[in-house]
Amino acid sequence: MNRDELAIELDVQPWYVDDWLLWGCPAIKIRTQWQFDIEQVRSWLKTQRIRVKRRNPHHLPARPSFDQRWLGKRCPICTDRGFPGEEAGRLYVLGEIFEGEWHLRKTGFPCGHSQNLKYIF
Repeated sequence: MNRDELAIELDVQPWYVDDWLLWGCPAIKIRTQWQFDIEQVRSWLKTQRIRVKRRNPHHLPARPSFDQRWLGKRCPICTDRGFPGEEAGRLYVLGEIFEGEWHLRKTGFPCGHSQNLKYIF
């Protein structure tokens, strides 16, 4: 089995397998790929007392928090800094293309503060 298959079998990230190779994990290199025998690798891990850091596939990244005040008419950053009412930047919705994707962004004028609206949909 190759590096990625071994990583899936042992439920670890592939770069851990790369580290093990540097530490002397039993493997055979065929052209540009390493081939592993799963039983030899397991016994090597046991004899070397290497802890296997399993990945947690059920862990989902935390959703970025969104300040609901961005949906209003005045910039929340300016408001937090002490500019009351009309002195805070006025918010406008602008569209932009960033990294090949279309994004909506609330931008304050004249302050220039902005927030991506992608996280609220």
